[in-house]
This record gives sequence, C-alpha cells and structure tokens, in this order.
Amino acid sequence: MADPLVTIVIPTYNRAALLRETLDSVSAQTFRDYEIVVVDDGSTDHTAQMIARRAEPIRYFRQRNEGASSARNHGLREARGSLVAFLDSDDLWLPEYLQACVELLSRRDEVAMVYCDFTCIGQTGQPVNGHRKFQHDGDVIERLFASTFVHTSCVTARRSVVLDAGGFDESLPTNEDYDLWLRLALQHPFGLVPRVLCRRRTHSLSLSRNGRSENLLRKTALLEDFYHRHGAGRIDPHIAHRRLGKVHYSAGKSLLRDGSFQHARHLLQRSLHYRPVAPKTWGLYLLSGVLAFAHRSGSRSSTSKRIALYGPKSKQ
Repeated sequence: MADPLVTIVIPTYNRAALLRETLDSVSAQTFRDYEIVVVDDGSTDHTAQMIARRAEPIRYFRQRNEGASSARNHGLREARGSLVAFLDSDDLWLPEYLQACVELLSRRDEVAMVYCDFTCIGQTGQPVNGHRKFQHDGDVIERLFASTFVHTSCVTARRSVVLDAGGFDESLPTNEDYDLWLRLALQHPFGLVPRVLCRRRTHSLSLSRNGRSENLLRKTALLEDFYHRHGAGRIDPHIAHRRLGKVHYSAGKSLLRDGSFQHARHLLQRSLHYRPVAPKTWGLYLLSGVLAFAHRSGSRSSTSKRIALYGPKSKQ
C-alpha cells in the first residue's frame, strides 16, 4: 500500500471526550489521502478504549507523560506522509481544511508550511470572542517575531523541513510551537490560506497568576535568546526592541501583581533597555522600587492596594 500524502499528528492527554469531536472533524475532511497518528501522552482516562471503538483506521501510540512537544515529535517519527498536519486534541477542522492546505503546498514549492485563520470556541463549542491578529504570507520572520499569529492546529508542513529543523524543542514547557515556527521562518517562507478553517477551543480554567507570570517569563526568555542567537541579522532592531520591550513590560507587570517586587524591577529595567521612552514602564519601574524598599523594611501591609495604583488591565 502506498504511503499517504498527509499524516495528521494528534497529541492527547486525558481528553477522550474532546478527542472524539476532533476525530469527527478529521473524518469529515473532503481531502482523503491521509493517515491519523494519535500519540497518547500517558492518559489515565478512557482514551485508548474510545480509539479502539472508532470506525476509521487510527495509528495509536502510547508513551509515558512527557508533554506535548515529546508527543508531537513521537508522531513525526512515526509519520509516513511527506506532509504533516498538526491538530490539538481539543480543536476542530472545517471540512475543507486539508484540501486547501494541500493545494497551496502543491502550488508553492518554496514554502515550508502553510497555515489558515481560526475562530475560538468554548468548552461546549459555543463561539468565543478572542483577540484577532493580522496574519502574513511569504517571508514572515519579522512579523512573527513581533506577534504570535500562528496556531498549531492551523499548520500543515513539509515533514522533511520540520525534521531538518529538529522538531519541537522538548526542553521548553511552553511556547514550543512558537519556537519551531520562528526557526522555520528564519529559513523558509510561509503560505497563508486566508480563510477560517479551524476552530480553536479555549478553556475556562485560565492560568493562575503565578502560572501566567511564569509563562510570560518563559516567552520573554525565548524571544530574547532567539533574537540574540539567530535574529540579529534578519530582524530589524526597531521591531525587535519594540517586541522585547513589550514582553519584558508584561512580565514585569505580572510579577509586580504577584508581589515579586525585585524580580519585577529587573524585568522592567530590561524593558527600558529596549524602549527607553516608555512613560508607563518608567512609572511601574519607580513603583517597583518603592514597593521593594517597603517590603524589605517590613511594611508589607502598606502595599495591599498596590494594584489599584496602576490598574489591572492598562496596556502599553
């Protein structure tokens, strides 16, 4: 039997009910030359039993719990298609998704991957308003560094290119997909299917405050390291400094809310290094110094209303 053109890689962990809907959206595709690879990242629910009851052929692999990056890389190693489509186990494709991506890749040999637009849905599938970002085609490295506009479940890529890039970095607990897209964009143009062909599911359980700060810190470190190691010759310094200033500002502001005043001060100082003319950053930087001094002086109770000084959702 000939190998399929497309391998669909679906990592999953304890999402049997949602995975059923995801697989239904795959079965509804108008393009049929594909295989499904599900990598179970150590689920403790009834995922295996649900897969066994499905009518369509599914190549099911189980591994110990090592995270989404490891599961996706496992799927890449098992893939037989020359193209690989990534799909999270809670997201949905519209029926024309694969057809549109394959057609664009067949027309444009120079692109490494294609991606489409998406809408957001809630836990039960209801539409959810989300922040929409501009999407881009061709040489996207500067725009991608400045904005995270590619969602993993919207991506179909040439498998050889992803493998040559080293796949997903398993040392990264978050932003591993963004890291891979940045590395690919350094070397290859991207193709855009300017249609909403994916539904991204958002969940009511948002990150805790400390979790949000940790995620922002990781994103800040990723972008700063990427720019200094790879992007200095490809990304306009004005674009890079604006982005790095903003992510350091966001991380510093989040840490300030958490009460990590000294750490926040360091992040805000780094933000000012990249964007010296930023009044809001200067304001929070000075505030962080006052709060850090008060904390060291044992006056923690005097800081209980600190968030009200600058508001929970002010933007820069």
